[in-house]
Amino acid sequence: MNLSVIGLQWGDEGKGKIIDLLTNYCNINIRYNGGHNAGHVIYLKNIKKVVRILPSGVLKKKCLCLISNNVALLLNNLLYEISDVNKDKIIISKNIFIINKIDELIDYLIDKILKIGTTYSGISIFYIRKYSKCCFQIKNLYNIIYFIKNFNIIFFYNLYFFFFKIKLKINIFLFSKKTKSMLHFFKNNIVNNNKFINNSYKKIFESSQGALLDFDLGIYPFVTCSNIINKSIFISSNFFYNKIKYLGIMKSYSTRVGNGSFLSKLEINKNYLLSLLTNEFGTNSLKVRKIGWLDLVAIIEMIKINNISSLILTKMDSLIFLKFIKIVISYKINNKKYYNYKDNLFYNNQCIFFNSWNISNKLYFKNEKNFHIYIRFIEKILNTPISIISIGKHERDIIFL
Repeated sequence: MNLSVIGLQWGDEGKGKIIDLLTNYCNINIRYNGGHNAGHVIYLKNIKKVVRILPSGVLKKKCLCLISNNVALLLNNLLYEISDVNKDKIIISKNIFIINKIDELIDYLIDKILKIGTTYSGISIFYIRKYSKCCFQIKNLYNIIYFIKNFNIIFFYNLYFFFFKIKLKINIFLFSKKTKSMLHFFKNNIVNNNKFINNSYKKIFESSQGALLDFDLGIYPFVTCSNIINKSIFISSNFFYNKIKYLGIMKSYSTRVGNGSFLSKLEINKNYLLSLLTNEFGTNSLKVRKIGWLDLVAIIEMIKINNISSLILTKMDSLIFLKFIKIVISYKINNKKYYNYKDNLFYNNQCIFFNSWNISNKLYFKNEKNFHIYIRFIEKILNTPISIISIGKHERDIIFL
């Protein structure tokens, strides 16, 4: 059975830990979208590892890690991440496109005007170039004949950044000190995705952000630039729609980095205090995450869109710092109920209160009444079973239901 693990919120649901756990039962971990604008945290014993480009199963000895063709690849970032892992188990699609450091600078300048709240990773600028057909794939970088035949693309690529008074040279990385390591790594690790289609490997598909940041289905313009939902797997990775179980992952509350509608957010003082207690800071941006109550209205829609059959609930241990917990079950305007998560800018939310618990311990959780009431209520409203609960940052801090 192949698996897909997708976040049902705005990212930061704990996908890294869960995928790291599930790769024990899979042969290949496939990252199919996004770029280094997303960060997943994995713990090996007490050592923290942050991955932005690499799939989260990179620390497992028996699991191959494929970076698929729709991922936006920044070479410097990749070389940094592979420096302390087993390079032989990392494979990269030959059709993957390249980001340049210059994209990050332009992304920063534009975001200062638009106030979207990006991570300044250059992803949006990269997609502008990609769909303007002046981008380069990794298979072309060492092909001199390609550059000769496509001189017009190279010329336009330089012209594209003329207004920023920056002259971009496509082959600047060839003069860097890392050229030898690049050549050696790419020579041995670039593959065609088709090699793995319909083979006997058990696959696990990994998205970069959460589904509420999907370019088409999120709350525009506060979205990422790629498609995240499960339906995009087959375009982004070339794998067929065949025997995949779709797992949805969500936090026991909501968090968000960046701007945009966030109805259930806490007051500023409570937000900062809880961020410090629960370590809610952006993995990539290091910004303080906005924290709010669990919004079941939006999650219901994401479950339908992504055909989720089972749920994973994380960060249940973080709620011990609160006396009471709320869950958003509908939106209201003038006492009328609404359930459209996309048009919720002017709504108020309707919440239900729950008592919290006060000890973070696996044995305690199994017998804690309030803990079970909270879980069963979520299952009832979402009409989807919860199969895994995370109660800590380590792989062992898991309860299977």
